Amino acid sequence: MKVLIFTGAFGMGHYSVAKAVKEEILKDNPCATVIIIDMIEYIFPKISKLIYGTFNFMVRKFSFIYNFFNKIISRRTSTPLKKSVIKKLDLLFEDNDIDMIISTFPVCSQYISMYKKMKNYHTPLYTYITDLGVNEEWICEKTDMYFVGSEKTKKFLIDKNLPKEKIIVSGIPVKQDFKEKNVIKQLNKKKEILVMGGGLGLLPCSIDLLKEISKEEDIKITFIAGKNKILLEEIKKECPKINVLGYTDKISEYMRKSDLIITKAGGITLFEAIFSEIPIYVIKPFLYQEIENAKYIEDTGIGKVIWHNGTDIYEDVTSLIKNELLLEVIKTNMRNEKSKLENVSPLNYYNGGEALCY
Repeated sequence: MKVLIFTGAFGMGHYSVAKAVKEEILKDNPCATVIIIDMIEYIFPKISKLIYGTFNFMVRKFSFIYNFFNKIISRRTSTPLKKSVIKKLDLLFEDNDIDMIISTFPVCSQYISMYKKMKNYHTPLYTYITDLGVNEEWICEKTDMYFVGSEKTKKFLIDKNLPKEKIIVSGIPVKQDFKEKNVIKQLNKKKEILVMGGGLGLLPCSIDLLKEISKEEDIKITFIAGKNKILLEEIKKECPKINVLGYTDKISEYMRKSDLIITKAGGITLFEAIFSEIPIYVIKPFLYQEIENAKYIEDTGIGKVIWHNGTDIYEDVTSLIKNELLLEVIKTNMRNEKSKLENVSPLNYYNGGEALCY
């Protein structure tokens, strides 16, 4: 079996989902060949760094412009540069031995769907929607199956006249190490707060807040700055009591031993936290896709969202992390959400559910 997974490195969520789906396929079918392709890099090799750099700059510095363009793009009904994209995809598909195509980014789904329609190409296309808030750019005529994070996302697609049989509520896929059994917390140890800013290493709360919380003798803070080296050095300088890390592939370990995560409301981080059973704390979400994710946190009771100014966040966070009863209620809610999810492997929905080694 040969599977191509198309994605884009806008943040790290789409790419993380691609890697998680690859792991799931190989777990079920170790003989499979699974290749992840960054479509932006493949289609536009000369300007892909400029595209990604512009995106990262807008998100970090001008989020309101990013939200504005996101809304405009979501209404687009045509795919640009059709001829050049078709030629590039022809090179990938010419050997005709591809069994399944997976997309974790809407532009990828659009281009593959366009290709299938123009070339009468029948290899199944499965789309993984990587946030709970979804818009019409994800909907493509030739997508054979949609994998979504929640029943609300499924309802949105059904309301857009997609058949419910083509929509699987799988949650947003996470890597296998997040699904391992949670560590048993030691009694009378310090409470641990994990602070993460998502794939772009954005600060999810103020440095002043971190300073204040770090003064608490019974609370330990770990901050993961990702690839944001400037922020990493700033936190080290301003908050010497905090354990500060750059990029790490051991996030699952830090999540499992933590009692609370302060983070951006990204889709992949949200489900990593759910599988790790670590209550989520989000402060004033502002990116377009994160707002619906934050609403999901509130609706399901798996954490807390601060929407506006006026809350004493220091008092709120320190009281929450010391409230064992409330934390256990939140973890129970997380377990309930996990129980609603169907098997995430696309192999369960391919070839009659059989995963074969060719």
